[in-house]
Amino acid sequence: MKGLSLPQMRAIEAVAESGSFSGAAKRLGISQPSVSNHVTAVENRFRTKLLDRRGHEVSATADLLAILPKIRSILVLVDELERTLNSKKSLETGQLRVGYSTYQVAMPILTRFMHRYPAVQVEARAMASHDLIVALENGDLDAICVTARELPAHLAGAKICDMRVIVAVPQDHEFAGRDSVALRDLVGQPLIQREASSSTRRMFDAQASLLQLQMTTSLAVGSWGSIVELVRGGIGLGIGLDCEVTQETGISAVPISDPVIPVAQFVAHLPERRMVSTVQAFLEMARQASS
Repeated sequence: MKGLSLPQMRAIEAVAESGSFSGAAKRLGISQPSVSNHVTAVENRFRTKLLDRRGHEVSATADLLAILPKIRSILVLVDELERTLNSKKSLETGQLRVGYSTYQVAMPILTRFMHRYPAVQVEARAMASHDLIVALENGDLDAICVTARELPAHLAGAKICDMRVIVAVPQDHEFAGRDSVALRDLVGQPLIQREASSSTRRMFDAQASLLQLQMTTSLAVGSWGSIVELVRGGIGLGIGLDCEVTQETGISAVPISDPVIPVAQFVAHLPERRMVSTVQAFLEMARQASS
């Protein structure tokens, strides 16, 4: 029996991505009936509905959503194979889609990568760590730099560095001169944190809950820069990572101890993409940065 073909997988992925058969046909450079035939052949063979058709609108079914990341990974590897066969040397061309939660860690790695491989087209997105993992699982990113206690078991990658959770305070605040603050010292203080999907936020809140400490989060924002400006403005105290604070921020970073909240930065990718050369190269840049 003939196996699932690349044209069929390309057609399914293109329809799911574009939301229409006509859009998929335009993207693939083939006729709309050809796209429809590819999709119908797969659905008939496996007796599985992959697409919901409602007039001119098309959406992926739950069955397709479950396998779509693997289809996209296969297509990425096939594209990589074709580039390798067509290029005289590795990484003359290619694409790398990177996501990061902490630019202070990710940008030096990305800078090193772009200097080493200037012909590779790079797209970088800033997101909270939880959102990055979801985007990676969905096939929207090739590699991510995330904050976590440990590398998620279903992903491959490496640790970049260890970090500490800190409280950011104005330089004239009573905490500014301390070597550290205990978590209970923050009870009753107005706190400025990252959004709920931030790993730093989740780990901080989990540790406080474990100690049965009631914290007051006055404001949740989407970036470290926003936290800095609000701390400077006297709105509250910011929760972040030691690597995020620089001398130019005009605030003081006081480590949180009693207990220390363990956290690290990891570079991660889907295991099935470990042989993609751009992912391999980015991972190597991360390892060099951590050594």
